[in-house]
Amino acid sequence: MSPQLCLGTAQFGLAYGITNTAGQVSEAEVAQILKQAQDARILYLDTAQAYGNAEAVLGRQLPTSHFFKIISKLPAQPQPVFSAQDSEAWEQTFLASCQRCGVQGLDALLLHAPADLRKPGGDHLEAWLLSLRERGLVQRLGVSIYADHELAGINPGLLDLVQLPLSLLDQRLLQDGTLVRLRSAGIAIHARSIYLQGLLLTPAAQWPPWTSPEVRANQHALEALTQEMGCQLIDLALGFARAQEDLEAVVIGVCSSHELAELSAVWSSTSPLKKIDWGSWALNDSIIVDPRRWPI
Repeated sequence: MSPQLCLGTAQFGLAYGITNTAGQVSEAEVAQILKQAQDARILYLDTAQAYGNAEAVLGRQLPTSHFFKIISKLPAQPQPVFSAQDSEAWEQTFLASCQRCGVQGLDALLLHAPADLRKPGGDHLEAWLLSLRERGLVQRLGVSIYADHELAGINPGLLDLVQLPLSLLDQRLLQDGTLVRLRSAGIAIHARSIYLQGLLLTPAAQWPPWTSPEVRANQHALEALTQEMGCQLIDLALGFARAQEDLEAVVIGVCSSHELAELSAVWSSTSPLKKIDWGSWALNDSIIVDPRRWPI
């Protein structure tokens, strides 16, 4: 079964993405996007406390009677050691998130930094997270990761949902078996960075100069494939994502209602790419697949 779409909201609170030339999305446009998303039966919204004022924008612009399931994230915590008193601060930030979003609780709360659980006193963070689910304030708990080693040692009881990077160019967690392992343990998986912050949809000639000749050659070859098949780069990006049956959802952000209309149309159409060998397009360049390592 194909995954569902999850609307990412980083662009609602920040000028997010290496190829984003439009900046932060206006609130009027956000209202239109959310109405359109509801009409398209998109179920999940992905946000975070670290996404500027995205939560507040959502709260102001969500349709009055909506069925969206909201996923938010607790940012990396600065303190090196946790104590029981920290639970009160986490509780206040969580309740503030809900208040900003205009909801009583969340579908899921994820940790932006799973390493926080391994700090001295990490058991206080774990206990507080578990209490959220026990009190019905969240339906699911989970983590957002960049690499599989970040899952090591985490209590399986905290892993209802894992958000991870995956794209036609970045297939590390597919090829190393992480997706199958998580799914077989009953853990839901949401994939982000499907467009690799927009690079995958950008012609190689317009890629940043710090990218290697090898990765640009790979993109040139993808462009040639679209010409041959009579499709566009977005068809390849979304065709790959839709083919991943281990995913519950795919997180994709948009900057306009026009982009959402294009996304919905491609997502719901029959892909011309059924016989593609997806694995052959994966990049082995450790810098390009991890935006944290991109030169600013």
